[in-house]
Parts: sequence; C-alpha cells; structure tokens
Amino acid sequence: MKIGKRWALSAALLLAVTAGGAIAQDNSNIRGEVRVSAVRGSGDGYFKESAPVIGLRRLADGAIQDILVTSDSRDSELRRQEIHAMLEATIRKADAAGLELVTGNFELTKVTLANYRELPLRSGRRSDTSEIAVTVKTKLAGPADSAQSRIDSFIRSVPATGRSLIEKYGALQLTIVNPDQYRGQIIKLIADESRRASSAFGADYGVVVSGLDRHLVWNQASENEVFLYIPYGFTVQPKGA
Repeated sequence: MKIGKRWALSAALLLAVTAGGAIAQDNSNIRGEVRVSAVRGSGDGYFKESAPVIGLRRLADGAIQDILVTSDSRDSELRRQEIHAMLEATIRKADAAGLELVTGNFELTKVTLANYRELPLRSGRRSDTSEIAVTVKTKLAGPADSAQSRIDSFIRSVPATGRSLIEKYGALQLTIVNPDQYRGQIIKLIADESRRASSAFGADYGVVVSGLDRHLVWNQASENEVFLYIPYGFTVQPKGA
C-alpha cells in the first residue's frame, strides 16, 4: 500500500475509533507498531476508571514526536522543493542517529528515501506556506524525558534548506509493537486472579469469566509505560449454579 493511501486510511481509522468507542476497530491483524494515544480507551490522562484491575503494565517500545516540515517561500514549487530537500536530509540524519521518520495516525509506517515524496503536501497554517506532517520515532529504554531530549537534539541538528524549517506540534507520545502478542499473557493473569477470588469463598464455589473474546485495549499508564487489558468480567458463584 502506498504511503499516501495508508496515511488516509489511518486518518479514517482514527476517526472511527474516536466516534465508535471501545469496539470501533478490530485489532486482530495488527502486527506492526501503533500509537498508544490513538487507540481505543486512550485519552489525555493516564488510567481510566473503566479500565479493569487485571492487565499487563510494561515499558512502551518507542516514543514519537509529531513534526511539520514547512516552507514559506513565495513560489509554491520552490516551497515543495525545499520541503522535500529538508525531508531527505532528515531521513538521512535519522538513519545515522538511530532514529526513524514514520507516518500514520494509528499504525506506523516508516518513511524512507524511496517513499517520502508520497507524503501529502498541504497548505500551511499561514498564507503562502506549505507543510508536510511526519513523525520522529526513537526506541524507549528509560525515562520519557530522555527520549524527548534525544528527539529535540536531533531536530535541531537538521540543516534548513532555503526557507524550510521543522516545527514540533503536540506532546511526546508512546508506541507499542504488535500489542496483540500479549493477549495470552493477559488471559493467564485474568485466570490466575479469578481462581484466587473463587478460592476465597471455599471449595464449593467457582468462577465464570466473560469478555475474553473482546478486543485488546491499551492505554498510557505513566510517562513511559502502557497498560494492556481485555475488558473482561467474572462472577464467583456456587458450583453447579
């Protein structure tokens, strides 16, 4: 799939997730890296009251910062050339620095020297300005502020071409790779907790678990962690009831 079409699909998907709530999107085929903040259940804060107690809390795989590559040269064709030249320089420096340029509002696609010209060029927020939106990604191995500093330093190191420049927008976000790979681990955590709950009532009681067939959900749990869960429920009741 071309990067421009994938960008449009991701944008439509994000709208569907926002409008449709917790069951809007089927995750079952996701194998790549996704934004944490753009997924069902995510929001501006951390844990939501609706999140269950049992789930998996882990360090995020990456941190991302959205940027705009802009130019305000008077001629529109010159603006396009300057933006593309700065994007090319950004990609080359990112590869050398161990970072990546990616695109996508949901699942992320790597931006390369082979596909960066497919990114949509749009009118900027000011008159006689053009821009391309893209995202800088780094692996996350510790505190979020370290990742932010690494990205900020990288952005400052990219040389301008003509009247082009890079502007950050939005806050640092987290990513996770192939979230559905943790489904089995989460189900085991739920099974262990439900057994402990039923055993507290004695040998004559068992537990009925529901919701394990529902989609996996993930939220930001801290500045550098994510919380993955299945919206399950269980009921302790007498055996044979």
